[in-house]
Amino acid sequence: MPKTKVFLVDDHAIVRAGYRQVLDGQPDLQVVAEAKNGEAAVKAFAKLAPDVTVMDLGMPGIGGLEAIRRIISRRPEARILALSMHEHVAFVGQALVAGARGFVSKASETDSFSKP
Repeated sequence: MPKTKVFLVDDHAIVRAGYRQVLDGQPDLQVVAEAKNGEAAVKAFAKLAPDVTVMDLGMPGIGGLEAIRRIISRRPEARILALSMHEHVAFVGQALVAGARGFVSKASETDSFSKP
């Protein structure tokens, strides 16, 4: 069975490394690429065609919300999981309106990423 290709987008290298470790530990997931900002994410997304993108919302430049909007405008079926240190319902709502399929707080336990 093919692995689900995951694209990680976060401006902190140490955070990406941590998520990579958690996700690569899942037998059916494979992190195929990383980006450190929204601009790079939008450019790379078209080339990568990942199955799932994990997108930080708070990044320099266009940021995660705008990157989600731009990706969804080109590929509405894209599956993007928004990620943020902000847990307020307004951030969740903005991410979902932009086109994210879900939201995970950076305060979540690592088992939030694994299947039950």
